[in-house]
Amino acid sequence: MSSSHVPGPGPVDPAGAAALLRQARDALVVGHVRPDADAAGSAIAIATALRRSGIDAVVSFGGPEPVPSSLSVLDPDGLVVPSADAPAAPDLLVCCDISSARRLGDLAGRLDTASVSLAIDHHVSFTPFSTHQLVDATAPATVVLVRAVLAEFGVALDPVLARALFAGLYTDTGGFRRGGADALRLAAELVDAGADPASLLRRLSGTRPFAWLAAQAEVLAAAHFEPDVAAGAGLVWATVDVATATRFRDEAVTLVGQLTATAGDGVAALLTEVAPGDWSVSLRGTGTPDLSRVATALGGGGHPGAAGFERAGTRDSLLGLLRAELASVTAGAAAPPSSRTDRS
Repeated sequence: MSSSHVPGPGPVDPAGAAALLRQARDALVVGHVRPDADAAGSAIAIATALRRSGIDAVVSFGGPEPVPSSLSVLDPDGLVVPSADAPAAPDLLVCCDISSARRLGDLAGRLDTASVSLAIDHHVSFTPFSTHQLVDATAPATVVLVRAVLAEFGVALDPVLARALFAGLYTDTGGFRRGGADALRLAAELVDAGADPASLLRRLSGTRPFAWLAAQAEVLAAAHFEPDVAAGAGLVWATVDVATATRFRDEAVTLVGQLTATAGDGVAALLTEVAPGDWSVSLRGTGTPDLSRVATALGGGGHPGAAGFERAGTRDSLLGLLRAELASVTAGAAAPPSSRTDRS
């Protein structure tokens, strides 16, 4: 990477991030393991903009799992490659929607082999791991920051970029329940640039196999409500076993929304066994208790109202850890300011 006009290591603004993109000879753009629309949309938008500017770039995600089929609509140019085929020593590594190095999965080693690394993220639990960081925890989605970088980079929006950005914006704002007027103004800009919400959201939602009805019913029928957890706010939880998670990988992730709808002011948790003894836990709530603190303490991260972590163990051992951490964070929030301990 040329040193001309490239900002020094540390925090950068969108103009500084754009300078890093502009000076790259080639780039690997990554999102977190098991990507959602914000991670995938951000990464694909950055790589697309680089390609349009004549800079070779590909997208990849750590882990052996394929990208959810519903997100294929965001990659019409075929930029996504398996992690095993990702460049071993990219000039520039761009990490999108990744709050900590462990969220790169088996691509974490690229932090050591890349000439320069840039993290673009909006998680309050972000822990610096790259040479450069563009982080704003007030942004409702990482794609909001990516849009600002693209504006500085000088690549005009087109339907491919607009779809990628709109998908991340819609999903991470909870269908525009969060984000306020600025998110709606950005959505309007993206629709004007070619994002078709009706078509895009239909394809993102995907179709469900008929057999999913019975599998979904089985998971939800076995859900539990523990009213005394989180200082009486309550915990609603359910588990997806490894067989169901393997057969219905794209569908299973949607169940946390149904649990959340029944949790009221409490916490919803979906424990998915992604491999025997390995779990992915999704947490949702109102922001009180702060689920980002809960997840960070258990090896993950996220936002106050939406977070998660991955951990090995048994279902019961993970539930025990989760209950204990919810109690700890709730007690810390209720304590007088002088007696609280900041664990973030």
